[in-house]
Amino acid sequence: MKQVLKNPHLWIILAIMACGAVVYYADQIPVVQSIVTQAPLKLVRYSTHRILSIIPVAYAAFAFRFLGGAITAVFISLALLPRPLFISPDRPEALAETAAFLFIGLLVSWLIDRQRQTVYRLENTQQELTNSLQTIGHQQQQLASLYAISTIVYRTLDINEIAIHALNKVLEVTAAEVGWIYLRDEETGDLVLSACQGLSPEFASDAKRVKLGQNLDGQVVQSGAPLVMTTGSRELGLRLSGRDNIRTILVVPLRARAGTEGTLGIATGDQQYSGEKLELLIALGNETGITIGRARLDQKEKIITQQLRLSEERYRGLFENASEAILVCSTAGRIISVNRACEELTGYAQDELTNSAICELFSGMSLKTVRQLFSEKLERATAGETEELRLIRKDGTEAFIQLKISPLLRGDQVIGMQAIARDVTEERQLRQNMEYYITQITRAQEDERLRISRELHDDTAQVLASLSRGLDSLISEGKRLPKPTIERLEKLHKRADSALEGVRRFSQDLRPSILNDLGLVPALEWLIADIEKRSGMATKVNITGNQHRLPPEKELAVFRIAQEALSNVRRHSQASAVEMSIDFGDDALTLIISDNGQGFNMPQRASDLVLSGKLGIMGMRERARLTGGTLIVQSAVGAGTTVTLRAPE
Repeated sequence: MKQVLKNPHLWIILAIMACGAVVYYADQIPVVQSIVTQAPLKLVRYSTHRILSIIPVAYAAFAFRFLGGAITAVFISLALLPRPLFISPDRPEALAETAAFLFIGLLVSWLIDRQRQTVYRLENTQQELTNSLQTIGHQQQQLASLYAISTIVYRTLDINEIAIHALNKVLEVTAAEVGWIYLRDEETGDLVLSACQGLSPEFASDAKRVKLGQNLDGQVVQSGAPLVMTTGSRELGLRLSGRDNIRTILVVPLRARAGTEGTLGIATGDQQYSGEKLELLIALGNETGITIGRARLDQKEKIITQQLRLSEERYRGLFENASEAILVCSTAGRIISVNRACEELTGYAQDELTNSAICELFSGMSLKTVRQLFSEKLERATAGETEELRLIRKDGTEAFIQLKISPLLRGDQVIGMQAIARDVTEERQLRQNMEYYITQITRAQEDERLRISRELHDDTAQVLASLSRGLDSLISEGKRLPKPTIERLEKLHKRADSALEGVRRFSQDLRPSILNDLGLVPALEWLIADIEKRSGMATKVNITGNQHRLPPEKELAVFRIAQEALSNVRRHSQASAVEMSIDFGDDALTLIISDNGQGFNMPQRASDLVLSGKLGIMGMRERARLTGGTLIVQSAVGAGTTVTLRAPE
């Protein structure tokens, strides 16, 4: 109410209403009656007064909206009402005009108020539009800055240069005078000042490297939250930038996908910094962090790409120049790439092999084996063992190869196969020739043993037996000989018997007739009984399965292996017991000889057997291989020795 009374429009309206009332009732006022009667306008019915009374109503409506106009209209209507009631001779018409004035006054007030509301809404809309345009302008500037920061990485991958460009954009948008960017050192984790503007040289030098938790930037990186500090200290501003008008310092983290890359800080003279501007600085900091993080990733990716290119070039060189054939295949067995050695081995050009199935190079059992190897490697994803297979060349000839298939992995997923083939055709031929040579030598040895055994048995043994009988007869009939002579003859007789026994034993060792006459099992039992007789060891023989004769050469090989094994037990093991097990299986004969002797350290490689002087074991292995079987020798110091032979029938 006080504000209304202080409004000058109220007093102007009251003045207009007072003047109108004086004019309207002038004929009733003696002082102004003569002036009205002499006026050029004759207002007998005072209609003009009522019409002109609309002016203060309209004025009030403009000044005080509809309520002011309505009150003014009602007030004027009440002021006009005495004349039609008491003074006017045409009372009904005067009352009607007064009522019309009230209606028109209210209508004019309503129309003016509506117009004012429309104008007010238009003004508000215009103001909102202006504000929106300003906001859009600011947002466009901010988006342009964000875009400029995000696209720096396409112009350069230098982290410091990106930091400088980003800081310039931040200062341009925020209108700050001082700014800086710290970036995290990936090796030490410290913060390093990478870009600054407006900082004093002394401060920049002192704060070149900051540890986590130190000063504002270290705290922001450690907490991950922005920090706003308001200060009225002139000394801080002078030390920071050489200016004494610094009032607010803001530091935000540079966030990226991999974590916080550093901090962005600005110093401004504003005493208070709005939340909208802080959000803008946070957005600029996040975009800067993402850009720097992407630049670091691009740098690492570039280095990795270069390393991969060099590695690929080295691998390609090794791949192409390898002496062994290499085939890279898909998981379906389709050839993707081959090297020159593979072309030479197969006779096919690379274009002919590419996209063909690797199985097409094999046939028969080799084809089945290759398919099985591919299936196993896809399931197990482990490096494959070497397999010896038969490969069909382009010209139809065969080559023997050793094939090793290994999976190519990406993480835990098998993405392909790599097959390495080594041509062993000549090696296989040499091995076959060597096996044939060894077989022939072994056969010649056995023939020579048989010949010597027979000669010893049929010739030497007979001569010694005849000599022994002659000496015995001479001793029996020579009672008239001197006693010393008889004693000498008895000694000669004993020596002859001993020599005969030795010749017979030697003949048996060379080729026991029991092997040819009775078979393998009696011969092995004779061996185990002989070792018990010679060394006094406790012996045991276990025989299982359906006993039957084997081919003579195989029986001889098994006998020689058992003979060598028992000879080693007798000479080297210092055992007190030895056990022999013979098992006649459906498809193979298994012979196991074990002792409780001192044992020895078994070399891992066959070549070490020769170097360590264990030629007997090498001979047993060769004999086992000639039978198509396998020989396994297990031994450890203090744990005895076990020899296992498996000879297929």
